[in-house]
Amino acid sequence: MRRLTKIIAASAALISLCGCSPENDLAEDNFDGSYNMISEGTSVHIVEEEPEQEMAVYVPKGMVTPYASTRLDEDQLESYNELVESIGNCQDSVPMFHDATVYNVFLNIASIEQLSFGHVADRKSGDYDLDTGRFSIDFTYRLTPQEMSNMNRAAEAVADSVVSALPDDASVYDKLRHFHDYLVINCTSSTDYEYANTVYGALVKGQALCEGYAKAFSYLCNKAGIENMIVTGYTNEAHMWNMVKVNGNWYHVDVTWDKPSGMLAEMYPDMVMYQYFMVTDSVIENDHSIWTVSYDPPKALSTNENYFVKEGLYIDSKDDINTVMENAFDKAVSQQKNIAMVKFDTNNLMRSVTKEMTAVSENGAAYLTEIIEKASEKYGVKLNVSWTDFYSGYRTIVFVIEYGK
Repeated sequence: MRRLTKIIAASAALISLCGCSPENDLAEDNFDGSYNMISEGTSVHIVEEEPEQEMAVYVPKGMVTPYASTRLDEDQLESYNELVESIGNCQDSVPMFHDATVYNVFLNIASIEQLSFGHVADRKSGDYDLDTGRFSIDFTYRLTPQEMSNMNRAAEAVADSVVSALPDDASVYDKLRHFHDYLVINCTSSTDYEYANTVYGALVKGQALCEGYAKAFSYLCNKAGIENMIVTGYTNEAHMWNMVKVNGNWYHVDVTWDKPSGMLAEMYPDMVMYQYFMVTDSVIENDHSIWTVSYDPPKALSTNENYFVKEGLYIDSKDDINTVMENAFDKAVSQQKNIAMVKFDTNNLMRSVTKEMTAVSENGAAYLTEIIEKASEKYGVKLNVSWTDFYSGYRTIVFVIEYGK
């Protein structure tokens, strides 16, 4: 490995938030690698052996998600790994052994793949170093290696508990939905929390930006052995989401955009949407533009694992309407959920159904009465059902279910 000189501290670069150093509630001067967890109501002190590693920042197993870096040539990969090691050691200045354009690619790759790095505050071009004969990249850090390591350990403990909650016979789809739903329900979208772009923010503090959601989801996938990558792009602003590979096919997952908002989210905080869970390129490209970092992401063409297809909630003809609607209500009522959803193959098909529902309700009748009554009788509850086409842009109707006695 190339030896770097005149280097003091290191960290990873990200398309990240800047922030001043925190109030040091994360630092423990005598931190010994142990932590406390609450297990079944009992506080348990856990001590783990420190793994052999070259970096000062503790990187838990699974907190690296390689994709673009695997496409670098041998010389580029050596330089990239040295840069990652330098950032992980919080070095202040790193000599550049390639031109600035190549190093910008390295930095962007590191910001996406190195899930454990949330300590970089800023980076800029440095001066010419007479010792190395190179220009440098200068870094400033918002966290010490110890503080970042403590955050990573805390995130690791939460991730372990999330993964351990999975049943032994869970399929890959079940695992992905479990991770997706956990983050949607337990994490709040935040622009104020200073570590909202980190795995720690999403898993430990329950506050995240899209970057925090995407990195936490990727980390959980890595712990479960599911191949995945992080995608960067643009919606109405810079954005980050995931792709996962199941049975040889790739799918997009955007946890951030499946977080409900508005009145329904306030009424039903456990509500989860699935508009961007296991979707194709054609769906994601409706309102997401992908930024290529070194290499294009894989193609996502299959609908086999799409939520609505997989759960029998997809209506592709008029003949399917009653069967799918009945399945939607049965799923929701059996789990005492307040929301039932169905998705339509075309806008015309959805419009014909919503038009019928509107017209019937104006006549004082109740659309889908038979299906609602069947679910009510099966589960011994009185159901009051309303519906909203707020999500019609996704060709989805959301039914709101209220339970009576």
